[in-house]
Amino acid sequence: MQTLDYETSKGVNPQTGEEWPIHLPKSNVLQFITADGSIISARPSGTEPKIKFYFSVKEKLENAAAFDEVNKQLDQKIKAIIADMKL
Repeated sequence: MQTLDYETSKGVNPQTGEEWPIHLPKSNVLQFITADGSIISARPSGTEPKIKFYFSVKEKLENAAAFDEVNKQLDQKIKAIIADMKL
């Protein structure tokens, strides 16, 4: 797991405490990278008083015939993340 804070330009592994610099422009964005490589990004809306979340999940696609099944698995991952975050 990793936490990336683009405002402070710092990445952190919360399990080990390891920190490293992020060499990108500063931005009001937090990213959380899970053990399976899924990414949750959070940033404030530029026009409304709310926080926007972006989810990126991945799963290996062995062949084109498995697309529908893998797509369902990805949908389930996103729903599980939303439920865990109580959104």
